[in-house]
Amino acid sequence: MINQNGPKLFFFRVLTYALAAAAVLFGYFIVMMTVFSLAGTSYGSMAYVLLFSVLFILLGLCFEPLERLMVHSFTFFRTGRLPFLLLASTVQLLFLWMTAYTTDKLIEKIWLSTTEELIVAGVFFVLDKCVSVQKQTQAQ
Repeated sequence: MINQNGPKLFFFRVLTYALAAAAVLFGYFIVMMTVFSLAGTSYGSMAYVLLFSVLFILLGLCFEPLERLMVHSFTFFRTGRLPFLLLASTVQLLFLWMTAYTTDKLIEKIWLSTTEELIVAGVFFVLDKCVSVQKQTQAQ
């Protein structure tokens, strides 16, 4: 007997994931617009900021395994907790800056200075730390 709820369940699951992805993209877009307006960044149109957000997410997903590998390699140094946290935070911040820099170079209609790229990296670093702390407190 064929289950009639299978296609409906699949459709709703795909719709749920699509809405979640749209919410994440919208969040990135709002943060980018806020940072760009506060920093006085020049951009061609809001569509370029949306494209910047999409590329920032995609490049971040591409760079994240390399970042995690590098942070994991620090465990072999047998450092204390504080030096490890400083090294890991520095690597994460540099990878976020590399993502912002690469995205800026790929989109010619957005003009970010190095300081603005570092501000974008810093904002997303702080947001990442806030979300990870919130996840840890909810898990306990």
